[in-house]
Amino acid sequence: MKKSFLAVLLLPFSAISNAADTPPDPSDLTQVNSFVYGTVDNDGTLKGIAGLAGQYTEGNSFLGLIEHSSATKDNTIGKKDHNTRLRYFQVLDTGIDSLPQAGFSIDYMKGWKKTNGVDSDIVALGTIAKVTTPWESFTIFPNVAYVTGKAEANGLGSLSIKGYQTNLFGSLSFGEAGQYMVFQPQWMDTNVGSKFEMRTAYGQPFSSDAKWWVEVAHSYTRIAGDSELKGLGTSNDNKFTLGVSYYF
Repeated sequence: MKKSFLAVLLLPFSAISNAADTPPDPSDLTQVNSFVYGTVDNDGTLKGIAGLAGQYTEGNSFLGLIEHSSATKDNTIGKKDHNTRLRYFQVLDTGIDSLPQAGFSIDYMKGWKKTNGVDSDIVALGTIAKVTTPWESFTIFPNVAYVTGKAEANGLGSLSIKGYQTNLFGSLSFGEAGQYMVFQPQWMDTNVGSKFEMRTAYGQPFSSDAKWWVEVAHSYTRIAGDSELKGLGTSNDNKFTLGVSYYF
């Protein structure tokens, strides 16, 4: 099976090679498959994600993601939260057995003041690598990034944000039907506070051609810091999510 890396930004690259003949496998973070994904959580928040994956050249792979979430319940200012996120990953084959792929990541997070009451722009620039494990079905991609940005809340002025972010993208495939588990802890530490998030998920295909997949997930978020930072999320928050994806 021909493999490369997942990545971010929906752009019409004419030189991209696509692995349309490769059966989709969401548990394989090195596989090239573009997709669309929609979710709803227990708070009624709707999220849409689109991903474009491919190769610029052999051994030079990317994944681009664009997502937008919209709440269906009113927040403290009587409006419905809207948040946007763009992510891009690009990796190169290294030829090193213990670290077969390495590259960089860009993560942009936007909170909209008109609906959220807080205007936030946060960018994380980092490095990412694939680390070999003793088990072929278990893959991990550690990611470390520098975080910078700003947040402005109604009546509270503007905050400059600087710090770092660490992620671990891990997945385990099992079963003949293509079932998988995903483990994604994330830690962000900044000059105005910190944020920890842990996401776990289970998914499997529900179509004979393995292009349609369903996923159930749980995420826990803990935020500590200034009250302005807490406006960017809810602390000690547990969310359950149901999602459906289609792979091209």
